[in-house]
Amino acid sequence: MSAVKLIREIYEDRRLLIDLSTKDVQRRFSGTYFGMVWGILQPLMTIIVYWAVFQFGFRSGDVDGIPFILWFISGIVIWLFISESFSLASNSFLEYNYLIQKVKFNINILPLVKILSSFYIHLFFFVIVLLVCAILGYYPTVRLLQILYYMAATIALVFALSLLTSSIVVFFRDLNQIISIILLIGMWGTPIAWNMSMFSPKVQMALKLNPFYYLVEGYRDAILGRRWFWERPMLGLYFWIVTILVLVIGINVYTRLKPHFADTV
Repeated sequence: MSAVKLIREIYEDRRLLIDLSTKDVQRRFSGTYFGMVWGILQPLMTIIVYWAVFQFGFRSGDVDGIPFILWFISGIVIWLFISESFSLASNSFLEYNYLIQKVKFNINILPLVKILSSFYIHLFFFVIVLLVCAILGYYPTVRLLQILYYMAATIALVFALSLLTSSIVVFFRDLNQIISIILLIGMWGTPIAWNMSMFSPKVQMALKLNPFYYLVEGYRDAILGRRWFWERPMLGLYFWIVTILVLVIGINVYTRLKPHFADTV
């Protein structure tokens, strides 16, 4: 299967994809008294705790003239989406194992179903971030339009990664635990709660090899009106090379393992 064929199949099943993703959100919180409130409360408390620790515990000051709270939340809001969607999508083939038995069902959309269901909650938090920025005097600029580009880039990278991991998880369940550790390392290895300027230029260059750096900084550029995405040409080129490479690897692994899914799940 080629990347073009995969994208075409996803596009053909776009209505089913949206329907499944909306139902997935409802199903995740069904049976609870407060429903989707739990999906919002947990990441919200995470943001508050991290902010309190770094703002008051470590007494973090302004970053490039931007209040720390705005610099922090504009970065962590995208990381929470990445972390949740990647974890859920990596387990999608196991969770929807009953659909794998259906011959005519394109199961390659399942990781994207979990990603979109997390994306809906992410949109809510994104609006909250904009409101906090406005309250503190940082109003949206025309550069906010590029947030659509960074959202699409985030979904593309997470899908590429999860297509690979979800295919492997079917046969190696321990990968879920490894992913949790990788996400923890990724949280602290990406300049979300700390300023990268504290390191030497060589270390900064190495840290920028983390593709999530591009997304976090891109969100900050869009929300805080700092710069356009085409003002980071080399970083953007590197990001898409990595994303396409991971997608190609993910498709190859998925294609090889897919015939054996039904025998395992």
